[in-house]
Amino acid sequence: MLTYLSGLKTATVTRCWVMNEDGDTVPIAYDDLKRKIGGADPFAVPDSAPKAPGSVIEKLYNASFIAGFQITLGIPPGLDPAAVPDVVVLGDNTSTVTYNMLCSKFRIIEMDYGAGPRPKLKWINMSQPSTGWVFQSKVDLRLTIVGDSAYSKLPEPVQKKIKELGADAFDVQQLLFNLNNAGLAQVPSISGLAPESAALTFLTKYFLNMYFSQIQAAGQPVLNYTIVKHDRSATLIPTDLNMQVQPFLDQAGKPYASPTREQADLSTLNYLCSCYGKSLPPATQFSWNWLSTEEANQIHGIVSINRNTFAAYLRDQLDSRISRNCLMPRAKITMKNAGFTKEYSVGVSPGGAAAFNIPATGPLVLSLHYENMVSDYAGLHHNEGEIHLKPSFDVTVTFQDDNIVITQHLWVYLHVRSLQTTLKGNIVDKILKDTYKLGVDGYGKVVVSMKSDEPINRPQDLSTNAFVNLFTGINDIVKTVRTLDFANTSFQSFPISVVQDFVFPGGRTFAFKQMGFSRYQDLVAAITYAEPTYK
Repeated sequence: MLTYLSGLKTATVTRCWVMNEDGDTVPIAYDDLKRKIGGADPFAVPDSAPKAPGSVIEKLYNASFIAGFQITLGIPPGLDPAAVPDVVVLGDNTSTVTYNMLCSKFRIIEMDYGAGPRPKLKWINMSQPSTGWVFQSKVDLRLTIVGDSAYSKLPEPVQKKIKELGADAFDVQQLLFNLNNAGLAQVPSISGLAPESAALTFLTKYFLNMYFSQIQAAGQPVLNYTIVKHDRSATLIPTDLNMQVQPFLDQAGKPYASPTREQADLSTLNYLCSCYGKSLPPATQFSWNWLSTEEANQIHGIVSINRNTFAAYLRDQLDSRISRNCLMPRAKITMKNAGFTKEYSVGVSPGGAAAFNIPATGPLVLSLHYENMVSDYAGLHHNEGEIHLKPSFDVTVTFQDDNIVITQHLWVYLHVRSLQTTLKGNIVDKILKDTYKLGVDGYGKVVVSMKSDEPINRPQDLSTNAFVNLFTGINDIVKTVRTLDFANTSFQSFPISVVQDFVFPGGRTFAFKQMGFSRYQDLVAAITYAEPTYK
């Protein structure tokens, strides 16, 4: 956040007030004020400037000018980097954070008309010191319309801006936008000023009571801070989002009552996301720490994708590819030559339907089983012959360590009888096993390597001796079935793209240092913030 703020270039916000004919203090557009005073810049008029004839002060006086300020969001230019306060402070409250707003520029001007029987006009023009002023506020992180969250009270268009669910939902810029939204924040307190100082009096009256309260009611961003989104597509698009603070826990799983600075720094800001239109459950404290002390020296955080969510993604990638191996069989026996001869005809075609199952627990995260059998018979009481053809197809997907293992098994059972001679068994029996290993390259991008085991081909030898075949022709029937070449053209490894095309949420915001599956098969990636971009 500090890195982003130090290079941030945002427009300066200017607000001014004048007195109307009824004696009320009302806002005036800066350009309108300048036109009233002949195009001069009131912020350039030095402190204590006199009301000389024809001066800018006289023109401001005639325009009933009251006060104004100019603010630019950023790091104060004279502040020692070591003295910059934490912009976001995570405490033990899971639903709020402390936000310290810093400004690279903060100038205030005021026309003090004095009081009493002989009031004396005084012009005030002051800036924050080079070390800046700090505006501290509590920000409600609960991005839910349930309960009494500040988010629930905002206008719907503002809610949509805050709960930005595009590919940049996790970047520093979006977080800064949310923290700067007055509708989520309490009225700030100001540090760096003496209690009776003129600056504190001014800021309390104009910045807090008039400006902040107005934009808070409307749910507008402080200092007009806005963001521009780019089309950057992640594979899993969040459809709901909430945020919470996770305090660092002790060995008993409880937050430290009085954490050290190192322990407090290990608290995490958590983005809770759901996909596919599913609703998020209420945010609750996790029973574990996301980062250890050792890990915090090397990485900035963790991205974790629920096993069932990632399994559903793989299911969608595989669904369109499995029907080619879900074979629909045909088998028929036709009596010819007045019943003296039989003709066996068989065939298969792709396109059978099957659905994946997602087990709730365990390394097996996807499984599919398909089978389809047809039969036909010949002769009175089936005495002439029969045929049964049953293709079957299994797919299993397991997550283990940093590997995705996909195993396919295709087998075709044939049962054929001619007169009293029967042959039966798996005429096709093939297994393919592919391992997709997850990793990251030197630029922190996800890469996948694929290793295929030697295919297993173990069909049963279905044949009889030549003498029996002379009378039954059963070997010829088996040969005909074999010529269908069930597996050679359609039974193939799934391409590496089914895994490698996956784009992590936040893939433009984070660099990935390592990834793998947890003992509960959730996909976990260690992340560092990529260099911030300014939009």
